[in-house]
Amino acid sequence: MSDLDPIRVHYAREFTRLSLWYANKRLRENLGDLEDTVNVRVNLYRNTSLYNGNHHPAAGDEDPEWNVIVGKLGEIFDKYGNDSESVEIRGLAILWPLMEARIRTLGNEQPRPGDRSHECWNHDYKHEGSLSLHIANVYQPKSPLSDMHIQFAASLIRLLRDSQVHRPEVKVVRCGSWMNSAPRFQMLFPEAWIQSAERRTEMRYTMGHWGQFMDRRGDFHEKNGAFFRRTGEMPYSSSLCRCKIEMVLDHLHETFPEAVAHNDQLGYVPTA
Repeated sequence: MSDLDPIRVHYAREFTRLSLWYANKRLRENLGDLEDTVNVRVNLYRNTSLYNGNHHPAAGDEDPEWNVIVGKLGEIFDKYGNDSESVEIRGLAILWPLMEARIRTLGNEQPRPGDRSHECWNHDYKHEGSLSLHIANVYQPKSPLSDMHIQFAASLIRLLRDSQVHRPEVKVVRCGSWMNSAPRFQMLFPEAWIQSAERRTEMRYTMGHWGQFMDRRGDFHEKNGAFFRRTGEMPYSSSLCRCKIEMVLDHLHETFPEAVAHNDQLGYVPTA
């Protein structure tokens, strides 16, 4: 494996072990059956070579090869459920060939600058009348919440202003993520955004819950993982927040003058 990205390998191994720990915990607490736990509550399938970017068992898509894997994991949970270390080691051994194959093909998988519409930000209009935000760190090994906070804010301004030109009828911006609980992310938004938070108490496999276990380098976030194991609670709860686009822009212009200046230096002009 010396030819594989060591950071991605370490992340995949440790994240998978944490996911298996949590899956075992849910099963022992009778919080769901095997298929629901492995397919819907933890993010295992998307880290294997079986995932093609579209189909997923959580959406009801059939994958016979994955079904065999889930069955083998079930046997491990049943036999070794009282010993989390055994569950994690044996479960990882079952999953690793598919995970290694994905790493070998796709490498780090993190987007690079230019891969997304506005640096770390992507968006869609799937919810009628709203712009939905999606975030990934294109600044690795730097962080959008510290080293690159100004650029992060500046690119959000550009995204929202471009949306006003492209889709002027869309007045609301929304985002569902663990990041809504992070103080440095909250700084980007007005109080109305924070007050609107609807906590997502039902665990899902998405990065809106599980993204907090990747650090700025793309490696496993040891501190957050240790917190989750110790308390059984996510360090940052996932929530859905929303407010008017104009309110966010007003807040950003007032709170982040450096971001406004950054966009001016770029010669930014809103475009559709």
